[in-house]
Amino acid sequence: MANGEKRSARYLEILDVLRSRISDGIYPVHGSLPSEAEMCREFEASRFTIREALRRLQAEGLLARRQGAGSTVLRRRREGVFVQSYGSMDQLLQFAHQTDYRRISVTQEQLTAPLAARLGAEEGEVWTCQRGLRLDRDDGVPLALIESYLPPDLAAYAPQLLDMKPPFYAYLAEATGQQVTDMVQEVQAYAMPALVADALQVPRGSQALRILRRYETMQGTLIASFNWQLGGDRFIYRTRLKQAGIAES
Repeated sequence: MANGEKRSARYLEILDVLRSRISDGIYPVHGSLPSEAEMCREFEASRFTIREALRRLQAEGLLARRQGAGSTVLRRRREGVFVQSYGSMDQLLQFAHQTDYRRISVTQEQLTAPLAARLGAEEGEVWTCQRGLRLDRDDGVPLALIESYLPPDLAAYAPQLLDMKPPFYAYLAEATGQQVTDMVQEVQAYAMPALVADALQVPRGSQALRILRRYETMQGTLIASFNWQLGGDRFIYRTRLKQAGIAES
């Protein structure tokens, strides 16, 4: 067996042990896990292996980790928790592969003034809107409703998007030759419209996080999307920001 396979198997074993201890209450909610040094001694494992197991628990939404403060238990079980975490636009594509997608509709919509301002468009323009559900791959539960808006000059590309999963910006950038220069993101707490609530199978008027992502090129908006994310413990949205001018060791 290759060394890499041994190391992977080891952190998975430690991951299972730590996850079971959290589930059984040995490490209680709001309590702290042992230090990395203590776990290295207990499991006779390297710090790299321990950190990988902890990273997996954090990705499952079970832990919060802070440098210098250790790891704190957030919840006992990972079921029903969906964590979206990325630090670059490329990771949006990787994230898409971890979920399923089901298209609901494709419509032509004339933009109101407020919507046009959000999309970087002109009031009265007709944009193509594709709506679809992002689904938990394990149980098929709806996680988010995605409304993807395509500008009029790119409407001819809409049929190609029908068999794809969002985000669509990478395909459109390659197909049109337009380079994405910026991704503008706005996160807002919002009461779900009836269409969104019905699609996500929750009561109308429920609160959601509405995440707007607008992909911009030198020619204007390439595509924009509203991601209606379920709130509460079902969804965790994580972003890591680094201080400019500090080099990583």
